[in-house]
Amino acid sequence: MSSPKVLVLAVDAGDPDLILEWSRDGSLPNLRTLLERGTWGHTVNPEGLFVGAVWPSFWTGLSPARHARYAYRQLQPGSYEFFVPTPHDTRGRPFWETLSEQGRRVAIVDVPKTMPATQLNGIQVVDWGTHDPEMDFATVPASLAAEIATRFGPHPVRGCDAKGREAPEFTALRDGLLQGVALKARVAGHLLAQEPWDLFVSVFAESHCAGHQFWHVHDPTHPRHNPELARALGDPIRDVYAAIDAGIGSLLAQAGDETTVLLLASHGMGPHYDASYLLDRILAARERAEVPTRTRTTARVLEWGWERVPLRIRQLLRPLRTRTKRHLGEAVVEPDRTSKRCFGAPNNDVYGAIRVNLVGREPHGRVRPGEEYERFCAELEQDLLALVNMDTGRPLVKQVLRTAEVYRDAPVGHLPDLMVEWNREAPIFTIHSPKTGTIRGEYRGNRSGDHKPRGLLIAAGPALGPGRFADPVDVRQLAPTIAALLGATLPDAELPPVPELAPAPLTVP
Repeated sequence: MSSPKVLVLAVDAGDPDLILEWSRDGSLPNLRTLLERGTWGHTVNPEGLFVGAVWPSFWTGLSPARHARYAYRQLQPGSYEFFVPTPHDTRGRPFWETLSEQGRRVAIVDVPKTMPATQLNGIQVVDWGTHDPEMDFATVPASLAAEIATRFGPHPVRGCDAKGREAPEFTALRDGLLQGVALKARVAGHLLAQEPWDLFVSVFAESHCAGHQFWHVHDPTHPRHNPELARALGDPIRDVYAAIDAGIGSLLAQAGDETTVLLLASHGMGPHYDASYLLDRILAARERAEVPTRTRTTARVLEWGWERVPLRIRQLLRPLRTRTKRHLGEAVVEPDRTSKRCFGAPNNDVYGAIRVNLVGREPHGRVRPGEEYERFCAELEQDLLALVNMDTGRPLVKQVLRTAEVYRDAPVGHLPDLMVEWNREAPIFTIHSPKTGTIRGEYRGNRSGDHKPRGLLIAAGPALGPGRFADPVDVRQLAPTIAALLGATLPDAELPPVPELAPAPLTVP
C-alpha cells in the first residue's frame, strides 16, 4: 500500500458566498466538481482578530493569544508605541517543520506570513507571490530561488495597494493579477512534478488583492461604484476567481485521484464598511464629554497659548506640558496616548480595537485594575452600543467583545482589551450618540473591499465521499488534520483534527 499523499490548495481571502454562487452557475467548474464529490463546510477564524491572525493560526495551530500575530501594526507591550511585526515575531512553529522531522517530504509554496525554515525535509517558497509580502522572496533550499526566477521571473503584482487609480491603472492591475494566477499555477505545477511529495501546499493570493481593490467594481451598490469603469473592466473579481479555478484544475489533474485534497478559502470578502477610521475620534469625544466644562475651557486656553510659545522654549517646557496634559486628560487638544484612559489600537479595520491605559501594565496607567477597570469597560461598552449610524438609523456597533473572555485559556496582555464589531450592513459616514454628539467622516483608504470572518473548506479523496461537516471547522484544526491524514501528530496543537477527516485514533509514529 502506498503512503498517503495530501495536496492543500488555498484561495487567500476567497469569499465563500462568491465561490458557492459561481460554482453553482458553472463559472468555477473545478471547484464545483470538488464540492460535488467532497465533504465541505465553513471555517471559523480567530474572533475579533482574524484578519491578521488567520494565516499564523493556520500554520501554527494556535490562537493569536498564543502566536501573538494579529495586525499589520501592533502595540509593543509595556509602551505606547506601535511596531510592524514580521513572521519572526510569531510564536509557534509551522506544522510542516514538525512533519518534516517525522520523516514526511513536504513542499510549501507561498503560505502567507511565514519565514524560510532553517532545516526542511523538502522545499519551501516564501513571498514569491503573496499578498502584502513581509519578506524578500526566498526559498529552501536557497538555490531554488534562482531556478524560479530564471524559469518564471517575478510575480507581476508585487504591491497591491496604490492610491489614485483610474481606468488604465485598474486595467493593468487586473491583467497583472490574471497573469500572476497563471504563473502561480505553473510554478506550483513545476514543483509538484519534482517528486511524489507526502504534503504539497500552495496558496493563490491574487483573490486577496482583487477583493480589496475591485469590490466597488463588482458591487453596483457600493458608493464608489462607477458604471463606466464597470463596463470597461467587467468583473475582475470573477475573472480572477475563474483563473484560480483553472489553475486548481490543472494541479488536481496532476496530483491524481489517489491524493487527498484540501481546498481552503481562508477568509471572505465584502464591502469595506466599518468605523475603525473614526474610533479615535469616538473615544476622544466620549472622554471630553466626561471632563467638566471649566477644565475643558482651561485646556483649550493652555493649548492656544502653547502654540504661540517659541519652539526653543517649548522644548524646555515639554515635561511640564506632559504633566499638565495627564492632569487635565482628554480635554487637552491632541493628547498623546499616555494621558488617555483608553486609546484605539491597530487591528486592521474589520473590528475596532481598544487598549485600556491600565495602572501597572502601561507606563502611565490611568485606570486601576479590578473594580475600576471592570466598571470602565462596562461603561465604555454601553457608550459604544449607544452609537447610531445616522444614514440608516441602525446601531453602529453589533457587540463589544472582551478579549480576555474570548481567549480565556491564554494570556492576553499583549492583545487589545476590547474588540468592537461594527454593523457593516451599510456605509458609515455620520454617527451620533448623546454622549459623543455627531461625528462625520469618510473612509479615504483605497481598499473598497474588506474581509468577512468565515472561510470555506472542501476535502476530497479516495477515502472521502460527498457530504457536509457536522460543525464549522476552526482554522486551528487544519494543521493537526493534515498531520493526521499523513499518519503523524502535532503535539503542540490546541485543537484535535476535524473528526470527519481523521475519525480513527492516531498513533505516534
